[in-house]
Amino acid sequence: MAASISPVIKAIPSSHGGHFDVLRLDLAAAGAMAYPVMMLDHYRMRGPTFAPHPHAGLSAVTYLFEDSPGGLRNRDSLQNDLFIEPGALVWTQAGSGIIHDEFPAELGKEARGVQLFINMSAANKLSPPAMFHVKRSDMPVPVDALGNETRVIRGYYRAARASFRPKEVLDFFEVKAKGCWSYDVPANRNVLIYVLDGEVRVEVYAASKKLSKHEALAASFDAPGALKVLPTSQAKFLVLSGTDSREPIAVQGPFIMNSQEELDAAFLRYRSGEMGKLVPISPESM
Repeated sequence: MAASISPVIKAIPSSHGGHFDVLRLDLAAAGAMAYPVMMLDHYRMRGPTFAPHPHAGLSAVTYLFEDSPGGLRNRDSLQNDLFIEPGALVWTQAGSGIIHDEFPAELGKEARGVQLFINMSAANKLSPPAMFHVKRSDMPVPVDALGNETRVIRGYYRAARASFRPKEVLDFFEVKAKGCWSYDVPANRNVLIYVLDGEVRVEVYAASKKLSKHEALAASFDAPGALKVLPTSQAKFLVLSGTDSREPIAVQGPFIMNSQEELDAAFLRYRSGEMGKLVPISPESM
């Protein structure tokens, strides 16, 4: 069999404090078919929510929607302090370890977007941390003959290519579809589709499933194949396509490693200050 497809996954609403509401996908329902994506949170943030915190062995990725009322301020222990405007991306490649913080650039002005955790392969888990900021204007948006717009946030779509290259291979698109949208999936790739608005039918070889707003599914391709997404009328959705390293996965809090011993070593690096320092900012100084 060249491809397999997961059950439909519904995003589950939850909140964290008074400033953060999230629709979270339970990717466990997709098993390994969602890898390397380990988390997808569709969120609304109105104020400071999380204190400065560490990550290791993964990339923490935030994409703000174009229609987000406000932007984000993103800080990290590499001394980056950036304004992430609506439509932009920040890709924190944690590697061996980094501390970061993210909150609305202006109090009371809501930031809306998605946050992803992307697993890093064993060969890259101890690489030096890095941060990539990609502006909206630097993301190509090819339009096909049917009027479908594909924003290439990361990776490749036909002749369009994103402007940066993190260590892990990943295609990441935001699609505004008016008609049948197709993507030629390379061999040994997993694909995750999440619907932001509208209704679609997803076709993977002989399999076909319907997705509504805030629903997702994953598919795994052993060989190159075509993914087709057909909207009922118009729809907007995210597509993520990456490679499963097929390595052991050990998760604890903000770290994703390959074993408990590696998790213990990451916590030791954090406690000893090897991931750097990041002083919290009080709301009064924002």
